[in-house]
Amino acid sequence: MILFAVIKCYRRWFGLLMLAVFLSACQTPKKLVGVGAERWLSNPAVFKDGYQMHSQLSNWRYSAKIGVVTPEESSQANMVWQFDDSAETNNVVRLFGPLGVGAIKIEFDERGVQLSDKKGILHQGDSAEALLHRIVGWPIPVDALQYWLFSLPQPDQAFEYRLNEQEQLKVLRQFGWVINYSTYRDYHKKGQLLARKIVAKKQVSSEQEVSVTLVTKTWK
Repeated sequence: MILFAVIKCYRRWFGLLMLAVFLSACQTPKKLVGVGAERWLSNPAVFKDGYQMHSQLSNWRYSAKIGVVTPEESSQANMVWQFDDSAETNNVVRLFGPLGVGAIKIEFDERGVQLSDKKGILHQGDSAEALLHRIVGWPIPVDALQYWLFSLPQPDQAFEYRLNEQEQLKVLRQFGWVINYSTYRDYHKKGQLLARKIVAKKQVSSEQEVSVTLVTKTWK
């Protein structure tokens, strides 16, 4: 009798356990918020609409406070970037303000790059990033930045990314840079959110890194 009671009690306990497991399995799973927030993703389809919008822009103007930190120095400036598809030179970037380099003007398109330094001397080259680094000492990835400003990776190049809880780009990794995006705003009042703050960092040695911080002032 005692053995029978024990078996009966065990069967009842086991049945309740299986019922709990079954009910748990039948529950509707919760939606994963911020997919990619904990792991790196590389799906280019996520940026399809962003690329389409970027390709349709014929004229835009971006201004920001920029800070650059390298193992050798730390500098700040104002940056104004004007893109005009109908102009003789599509991209004109000006750096000015309280920085050691003085006023800098960079003009570039697919034909080449021209940089005017604080003394008005013209320098020419094939890469805006290389020219700015050689003349000014700032390792800013200018070619990629024209996409990074729009929370987009440079097309046709390897990249990885993470999203925040609102499914917006949170972190982008490309060309050895790790770019963090925060404080999205609708600058044009058209539902197109753009990050107010962008921080890009790149490890240049086991103990040293360079950092470029952009805090948006205006988008037009």
